[in-house]
Amino acid sequence: MECLIRLAQPSDLKVYTDLLQVVYQSAYTNDKIGLTPDCFSKEIFATKDTQKYLELRLVNTVQQKTWLTFAGAKIVGSVSCIIKSNDEAELAGFYVDPKYQGKGLGKQLYNMALKFAGNRDLLLDIYTHNAKAIEMYKKWGWKLDKSRGEDGYFARHWNEWPQGVEAKCMYMRLKQRSTVTRKEI
Repeated sequence: MECLIRLAQPSDLKVYTDLLQVVYQSAYTNDKIGLTPDCFSKEIFATKDTQKYLELRLVNTVQQKTWLTFAGAKIVGSVSCIIKSNDEAELAGFYVDPKYQGKGLGKQLYNMALKFAGNRDLLLDIYTHNAKAIEMYKKWGWKLDKSRGEDGYFARHWNEWPQGVEAKCMYMRLKQRSTVTRKEI
């Protein structure tokens, strides 16, 4: 599939917000724990706090890069990598529109983040009910990071969600510092 991958720009905020809203609603809705589609509505993604958070993701610096993938004029993927220290970087905002998954776009974005991270360990956090993504990360060598949270787990609650609604999340780590070479996907 022919797509354009480029660094994000602050002017991408609307399309970036739209992508994340669609992906969150698709991947994270779970009625059993109270995460209904309304928890990831366009209105929630338009709140001041959420927009401020997303704006920060679109700023590229020496310590942070965000790449966006476009199929024509449509944004279909994103990934952010944030250097936390000499030893660690965070993989964040890694999303591919469900209609474009399985076409290799995510692998291209992932490899860009790996390259930017260098030989640092990579960290991420993820909703535990997102089994498809967890299996993908495990396939790529990621493991539960028991050194963070309570044995690697924590609960997340967005202020915009109904009171009492929490999602169980886990920390994952890709060890890279101890390896001489790294296998890119």
